[in-house]
Amino acid sequence: LIDHNARARRTPEASAPSPTRLPEVALGRRPRIAARRRVVVMASTLLEQTREAHEAIERLERFIVSDFKTEAVTHKERLAQNHRVNRALDEMASRAKRLRATYEDADGARKEEIAALGGGANVFAAFYDRLRESREYHRAYSGFHAADPEQTLVAPFRENVAIAFSGEEANGRYLDLHFAHRAFVNGAFGRKCEYISYLVDLGADGAFASSGGGKGGGDDADDTKTNNAMTPDRAKKFTRAYGEYLDELLAYLEDFHARTRPLTFAETAKKKASDEFEKLWSDGDARGWEDKGVGANAGDDDGNEAALADLAAFATTEEMEAALGGVDGVTAALKAAGLKAGGTATERAARLWSTRGRTLADLDAKLFNKGLRPASAIDGAERAKREARAKDIARREHFIAALLEHLSQVLDATKGNVEKKATLSAAELEAEAEEDDDFLEEEASDEDEEVYNPLKLPLGWDGKPIPYWLYKLHGLNLEFTCEICGNYSYWGRRAFEQHFKQFRHVHGMRCLGIPNTKAFAEVTSIADALSLHKALDSRKDGKWDRKTDEEYEDADGNVYNKKTYEDLRKQGLI
Repeated sequence: LIDHNARARRTPEASAPSPTRLPEVALGRRPRIAARRRVVVMASTLLEQTREAHEAIERLERFIVSDFKTEAVTHKERLAQNHRVNRALDEMASRAKRLRATYEDADGARKEEIAALGGGANVFAAFYDRLRESREYHRAYSGFHAADPEQTLVAPFRENVAIAFSGEEANGRYLDLHFAHRAFVNGAFGRKCEYISYLVDLGADGAFASSGGGKGGGDDADDTKTNNAMTPDRAKKFTRAYGEYLDELLAYLEDFHARTRPLTFAETAKKKASDEFEKLWSDGDARGWEDKGVGANAGDDDGNEAALADLAAFATTEEMEAALGGVDGVTAALKAAGLKAGGTATERAARLWSTRGRTLADLDAKLFNKGLRPASAIDGAERAKREARAKDIARREHFIAALLEHLSQVLDATKGNVEKKATLSAAELEAEAEEDDDFLEEEASDEDEEVYNPLKLPLGWDGKPIPYWLYKLHGLNLEFTCEICGNYSYWGRRAFEQHFKQFRHVHGMRCLGIPNTKAFAEVTSIADALSLHKALDSRKDGKWDRKTDEEYEDADGNVYNKKTYEDLRKQGLI
């Protein structure tokens, strides 16, 4: 009661000693007592600070419950609510850690303070001494009043903190990976590609598996190879540029995850991914790194281990070239051993002839391609160093893949947004941004209005169902399913016809290895597309013929194919 009364008459503006004595409590020392007046600062005692911490935690708990009771409708409101709750949880965790240290009482300060409150044998004398000190304290600061804890503690957490997002991220709804795309396109490890193609390859399964990398062996050896075009060769993964690319991409994904999903335990997910990676690495099941980086990419296309060709039966380089089938055979033998296959035909033959009667371990390291030296040609120290470098790269790739899996919905939304923007002009993009902002603002005000739509009709520009006659007129009740697009459904004949030129169908045809020409219009089955492609190849029909397919236009606007145009021009008719 004495401590409570002392707290009730204190204000933040008071020049009382209480605010200045908090560090002593945080350090676990007993509060000092004035030598002349023996005025104990009640709020600075260890027990009072413990009580205050418990009160703060309970008030923050009630604040979180009350905040979650308010339903956040729009994306922006949900994001702000999550960040408010996250800041309150961080404050609760901080106070809980200090409470735990207080209860553990490593320096015995709490035990000493409790013993001092008891007064030993003379309990009543100690009680009246403290009562007198409390009265002197209130007499000295009689005009001060304690502030409302709701205002001093909870009010700061009710305010929203501005979260920085780029225009491309649209308040955390989309990813902004243009920086990674530029680094991938301009880096020696990447390739030239469009932004949408980069996003598709980044979200594909096995996006970071080494292309033709480790020779895992067994029935699953072929699974280590990937057709993902964004996966660089093994040798290029050990470059500094690729490491910086992975670091920037990983840092951005972690920052984006923290900004958009503050209530998700990112450290727990990262630890889980780390444990999973360590198990995969120790078992040799890390995709693309089954050889742990020491077997590299040496070997032939069938997954056989690197080996030198037996040249003992040949007396000259000419005999060797003739037996191997010329320059192509010499090049294949060099690649199978992991040796450099560049230079002129004479240099290649001389390089291969220099391996005659020698093993891979005896060869000079300069003869091997960078990063492709076989495991049998590596000593123990270099093997350990190489494995450590490979493990560091593979770990970062695994973390990026795990984060992309957590953000798969955001990545899919980003792909759709990029496809949509590719079809809009600058004026349409600006108008859409304004409409989107208005929609978000109106969404909260119209949240209680229910749209009567028993027939599940599509919504028009005003957010209301379109008329039923218009729905029937455009044939929106007809469903067309395309197997090439992943069994995606298109409603209405117009949407179905237009989708053959859209990215989803074009990407599906590209995955099948079929050109998306007019001959494949209206074809939605994978089996039909493959059979038609095979038939066209057998007849050599549907391929580009320059003489008949290339078009020319004369001065009057008449269009001819190249053959007809040249014939008419030679005759002087045009």
